[in-house]
Amino acid sequence: MDNFKFRCRIRTLLSPAVSKAELIGLTAWFCVLLITPKMILAAPVISITVLLLFVYFIHGRTASYLIWRVLGVVFVLVLTIGFSYVINTKGSLDIFALPLFVIIVMSSSILFISVTDFLFCSSLTWIAMLPNMQLGSYGDLEVYVFLFFLASTSIGVIVNLSYLGSLRNLLMVESEFRELAETDFLTSILNRRAFMGRFEDLLAEGSSGYMMMLDIDNFKLKNDQYGHDVGDKILCAMAACLSSTLGSHTYGRIGGEEFAVIILGDDSSIACDYALRLLDVIGRSLPSPYNYTSSAGLAFFSLGSEMSDVLKCADRNLYAAKNNGKNCAYLNERKVMFKGVMLENS
Repeated sequence: MDNFKFRCRIRTLLSPAVSKAELIGLTAWFCVLLITPKMILAAPVISITVLLLFVYFIHGRTASYLIWRVLGVVFVLVLTIGFSYVINTKGSLDIFALPLFVIIVMSSSILFISVTDFLFCSSLTWIAMLPNMQLGSYGDLEVYVFLFFLASTSIGVIVNLSYLGSLRNLLMVESEFRELAETDFLTSILNRRAFMGRFEDLLAEGSSGYMMMLDIDNFKLKNDQYGHDVGDKILCAMAACLSSTLGSHTYGRIGGEEFAVIILGDDSSIACDYALRLLDVIGRSLPSPYNYTSSAGLAFFSLGSEMSDVLKCADRNLYAAKNNGKNCAYLNERKVMFKGVMLENS
């Protein structure tokens, strides 16, 4: 799993927890306002409340990864500024500045997708809270205030790293299982289920192109004559041909010796040219006596096409190729010739 996909997946997993944590922060903010009702109509309080609600509703709905990261920092910072304003306005609350800072820093550690974001946010939180802490009142104990800061930040870093590390391991295992579930064990290309899923997605998107079904000619004879190890070698060589021949969108093994390819685009000459190039590569992929050939059947699909109908059409063309000499490709029940031109009726 590449770094971008990993972070996007992490964001998806973290979003519900982030929303709940922000909801707790909002609840705490409203509880403080209820305890000090005289502040509710103050312009700064109204602005902070509106901004917190705005960030809360946008944060869980944004599709942008960068905006999602920024909004997390913004929410914690605005909440900190809000509590700082309340403490600064009501002097008797100064004693709560330090524990409040520790709570905000430590509780926000699981809200960020990277340690850098957390450290940046905790630094801004410290800067916002510092003016309200009246360090002079601590006398010779000021150093302990900084120890609280270092301890809470360090614990937050450890929690953030552990949390993200656990999610990373979970996603790696998930990715491995998904790959195993979608990959043919022998050829290491898509299996039938995964291939058909990709094809179904393309149909749902309204894409157009050609489905090509391939069947290795006389595979059972080769398998019986030379053994299963040679049969496996032929199957792997066939998969390698699909991987190395440029022009396809998706390919996979859909049966014993059956494979399938999707070529996107409405131009039949491109699809037919690809089919002929692929059959040529297949015929030269293994030396004698293990050399083999394949037959192919193509079917066009577009917006509104049914998967079953496309598969049946490709299957009919495949059997037309099988029944008319093998080692060839058929489209619309006509044999595909050079450069995608179909010159013969079946």
